[in-house]
Amino acid sequence: IQNLDIKNKIKIGYRNYAIEKNDRVWNKQTDSYGQFLSKEGIICLSSEEDSISQANTLIHEILHGIVYQWGLESQLDDKEEQIVNTMANGITTVIRDNPWLLSFIKNKVEEEKKNDEKK
Repeated sequence: IQNLDIKNKIKIGYRNYAIEKNDRVWNKQTDSYGQFLSKEGIICLSSEEDSISQANTLIHEILHGIVYQWGLESQLDDKEEQIVNTMANGITTVIRDNPWLLSFIKNKVEEEKKNDEKK
C-alpha cells in the first residue's frame, strides 16, 4: 500500500488478506472508506482519511473478516454493519484513550510466543 504506514497483508483465521489502497471504495453517500472482499481476499482502504479514522476503518474491516472467518454472518444478518461499526468505534476509542494498551498486548503476545518455543 502506498502512502499508508501498514503492511500489505493481514492474517485473519486461516487466510491471508491483501490490504490495498483503493480510493474508489470511498462512498460519499454511505461515508464508506473501506471494504472487506471475502472471496477476493482483499481489504480495501481509502487514502482520503486522517490517521485515526483510517485506523478505525482498518479495525472495522478486520472485524468483518472475523465475522466471515468464524461464520457469524447468518447469525448477525442485517445487524452485522451496526455491530461491526459499534465494535470498531469502541476498540479505536479504547486504543486512542489508553496509549499503553497496544504495547501491553504486544508484550503479552511475545511472551506467549517465547513460552511456545520452549515447549
